[in-house]
Amino acid sequence: MTDRSQAVRRYQRAIEEAAAGQRERRPVIPEATLERVIAESSLTPGGRALALGLAQLGSVRAFPGGGLGIEYGSLLKTAVHPQFIAPHVTEAAAHLAGASVDVLLVPGMSGYPIGSIYAFSAGVPAVLLKKNEIRLDRPIDYSPGAFVIPSYTGEGDVVMTADPAGVRSAIAPLLERQIAAQPEAAEIELGIRFAGADDIIDKGSMAIAISESAEAIGEWAIESWLVEYRARTGDTRRVRRSIQVVAWITPMIKSYNQPQTQLRKLLGITPFAGLEITALQSDPPALEIEGLGMLGLRRGA
Repeated sequence: MTDRSQAVRRYQRAIEEAAAGQRERRPVIPEATLERVIAESSLTPGGRALALGLAQLGSVRAFPGGGLGIEYGSLLKTAVHPQFIAPHVTEAAAHLAGASVDVLLVPGMSGYPIGSIYAFSAGVPAVLLKKNEIRLDRPIDYSPGAFVIPSYTGEGDVVMTADPAGVRSAIAPLLERQIAAQPEAAEIELGIRFAGADDIIDKGSMAIAISESAEAIGEWAIESWLVEYRARTGDTRRVRRSIQVVAWITPMIKSYNQPQTQLRKLLGITPFAGLEITALQSDPPALEIEGLGMLGLRRGA
């Protein structure tokens, strides 16, 4: 039987080792002075709130599919704490508005809680790229832009797929507005400005995969909408299409893995991140944050 995962593009993820990105051990900010040090740091208000949340709720642990990492589920995935994330969400929404984003693409399910909050705050629709287990006894209908990537939690390869109905419902109003603004044009111009969002950008693998899949998702959305539009109106004008990924937003980015360099090279954009993590260590458990210093975390399971 043919391996169906070969029908779509596959991406790799490198495993992180202990003391990832660390140049030398640095003293951890004492708990007694932590709030004052954060308040006096060069972080934005959103970054300061996120740092406080990580100090209370974050830990360092090893993930089967990713190596040493940050456990922040109770801050960004399984619970919502406005005092820790609201200032960052406001900053991220402003970044999306500045980039004139039309649609947000978010990997799930871990990225979708914060991604949906971004979408509500920015007033743009978000489309989930759902994680599906690869099983020969449970066929998957690969939607346009689907790709295969190893699971960070060690569950093996998974297929990431966008919901076609969700994509169309998000993009159709945009295309309707654009075509209504060009009643006399000899040639129609239709465009989609995508952005990506995730709960963390680690090595850039997921961000790159989504960015590259956006073109296929956008092409399918425009073409399928055009078929219905032409049948409804009889408009046969030639169409010029523009599909771009214009922004990436995230609460945290591991800059020691240099994902910014990869995304600048691929897209010509710099991701917007609430916190830039420059090192991670397991003993004592801590992460180094640009503009703050070494933030101590709990030891995870």
